[in-house]
Amino acid sequence: MDASNFAGHLIFGISQSTVDTTIAAGRVLMEGRKLKLNIHEEEVSAKSLELAAKLWEKF
Repeated sequence: MDASNFAGHLIFGISQSTVDTTIAAGRVLMEGRKLKLNIHEEEVSAKSLELAAKLWEKF
């Protein structure tokens, strides 16, 4: 996501309802909008930004 595609993300990425709880294969993955996974969210977010920038360079 960058300045050139922000509007598209804003328009198509926002819905009228927000997911509160997610369950898959009987396992609660998110509850009360808080992840219940054994991951470091900040590290994953930083790595995602890094990889997204590399991906955009390829376009």
